[in-house]
Amino acid sequence: MKPTILNSIFLVALIPLIALAIEPTNPQGFCDRFISEKDIQLCQEKIKKEYVDWYAATVCNLQKEDPAFWTCWESIKNQAFNPAQLDQCGEGKDLNDLERQHCLDGAKSTRTPADDSPKKANGLFQPLKISK
Repeated sequence: MKPTILNSIFLVALIPLIALAIEPTNPQGFCDRFISEKDIQLCQEKIKKEYVDWYAATVCNLQKEDPAFWTCWESIKNQAFNPAQLDQCGEGKDLNDLERQHCLDGAKSTRTPADDSPKKANGLFQPLKISK
C-alpha cells in the first residue's frame, strides 16, 4: 500500500513540471501577429501548406520582428527538434531574435520528422473501415 501512495504523490508532484513545458500555439494564432490583410493571407496559406514542428513554430512566434519570424519559419520547415533544447529556447523570454534563432538551430535533431502522407507511409496505416 505504501508504494502506491508514494507513486501517487510523485505523479501529483510531476504535474507542475509538465505544465512548465512549451505549449504549442494554435496555428491560426501565428497570423494574429500581422496587421495587413496581405500578410495575414500569406501566413494562412503557409500554415495550410507547409510542414513545421508546432512546438518550434511556437518558439518562432516569440520573435519580435516579422522578418525574423519568417526567417525562423523557413529554418524549421521539415525539421525535427530535441524537445528539451527547444524548451530552453522558449523559456528565454529575454532572448533577442538572433539569440532565439541560434538556440533553435542548436535544438535541431538528427532524426527525420514523421511523415503522415499516405504515399510515403508504405502501407503501414490502413484506412479505417466501419462495418455495421
